[in-house]
Amino acid sequence: MNEIIQRYLTEWNTILFVIGLSSMIAVAVFIERLLFIRRSEIDTGKFLLKIRRVIEDGNIIEAVKICEETKGSISNIIRAGLLRHDRNRQEIESGMEVTGMSEIAKLEKNAKILSMIAYLTPLIGLLGTVLGFIQAFSEMRQTGLMDISTTRVGEAMEYALVTTAAGLVVAIPCVIAYNFLVSRVKSLTLDMQTTATEVVDLLTYRKNYEI
Repeated sequence: MNEIIQRYLTEWNTILFVIGLSSMIAVAVFIERLLFIRRSEIDTGKFLLKIRRVIEDGNIIEAVKICEETKGSISNIIRAGLLRHDRNRQEIESGMEVTGMSEIAKLEKNAKILSMIAYLTPLIGLLGTVLGFIQAFSEMRQTGLMDISTTRVGEAMEYALVTTAAGLVVAIPCVIAYNFLVSRVKSLTLDMQTTATEVVDLLTYRKNYEI
C-alpha cells in the first residue's frame, strides 16, 4: 500500500513541477513580449509631424535618416515607403504592407505560448485529479468498504484538487496576459495603418504637385 501511495505522490509532484515550470515560462514570455512591444512603440504624433515637414520640403533622404534614428515598427514601415517614393502609389503601399506584415509577425512572436500554456495547464491539473480519484478508488477496493481509511482517501482527494487548482491558477493569468498583449499589438497595428496611409498621401500629393 505504501508503494502505491509513494507512486502517486511522485506522479503528483511531477505534475505540480510541470505546472510550476509552465508558470515560469509564461512569466518570462510575458515580460519579454511586453518589453519588445514597448521598444517598438514611438510617439506617433511627434514622429509624423517631423516626417511631414521634411517630406513637404522634398528632403526624402533626411526623412529616411529620421526613420533610421527613431527605430520602432512604425518608423520601419515608413522607411520602406520612403525608399519607394519615386514609384506609384500602389508600389509604395505594397512595400509598406510587406514590411508591416513582417513587423506584426515580430510583435506576435512567442505570444501564442501564453495561449498554449493557458490551454494546457488546466488539462495537466485535471490529469492530477484523475490520478487522485484512481488512488481513492484503489484504496477503497483494496481495504474494503468496512475498513476504508478516510485519512488516506481524503489525502488522495486533496492532492487531486490541488493539481486542478494549480492548473487554473496558472491558466487564468495567462489568458489575461495573452489578451493584454494582443490588445497592445492591435493598437500598434492601427497606428501603423493610420501613419502609413498619411505618409503615402503626402508622397503621392508631392509627386502630383511636382508634375
